[in-house]
Amino acid sequence: MTRNEQREQELEVDKRLKREILVDVFGTPRGIHALNIILQDLRFFHWTDTEGERALNEYAKFLVRERLGVVDTSLIAQAIMTEASQSRGRK
Repeated sequence: MTRNEQREQELEVDKRLKREILVDVFGTPRGIHALNIILQDLRFFHWTDTEGERALNEYAKFLVRERLGVVDTSLIAQAIMTEASQSRGRK
């Protein structure tokens, strides 16, 4: 194994470890609430008006995609539609 391949393997292990930690932390009821707070702070659910807000929004997407490993967007779409249906009854 070359030094470059070894480094890539180490980075992949580090990436998986970070994902496991975050999924464990955010996988609890309080963790889900904490993740929601963080995503709101990072402007994930809002329009962005400034370069700073856009940077926060991009990091939110990185957190969801890379750190949490969300790849099945159909589940996200389903959750959004469930929330949309329930939100209509609350207004």
